[in-house]
Amino acid sequence: MQLFMQDLARGAFTYAPPTLDQLSRAMEIDRRYEDLGLGLVDGSVVALAEALGIRRLATRDVRHFSAVRLSDGSPFELVVRPMDPDRS
Repeated sequence: MQLFMQDLARGAFTYAPPTLDQLSRAMEIDRRYEDLGLGLVDGSVVALAEALGIRRLATRDVRHFSAVRLSDGSPFELVVRPMDPDRS
C-alpha cells in the first residue's frame, strides 16, 4: 500500500473521485448485482469506467468484475489473474 500511495503522490496514476451522477450510478450497479455484494467501491469503479469509456480493468477481484456488465452490456476485459484464496 505504501508503494501504491507513493506512486499516486508522484502522479503515476490518476485519482478521479466520483461525481454525484457516478455515485448514483454506482448505487444502481450495487442494487443490480445485489447477490454479489459489490458495494460502493466496486460500483464506483464500474461507474467511472463507463464514464471514461474504459473496458480493460486491472483487478484481482475476478469474482465481481467478471460478472458485471457495462451499461452497453459488454463485459470488462480483466488483465490480472485472481489471487489464490487459499494462500495468505
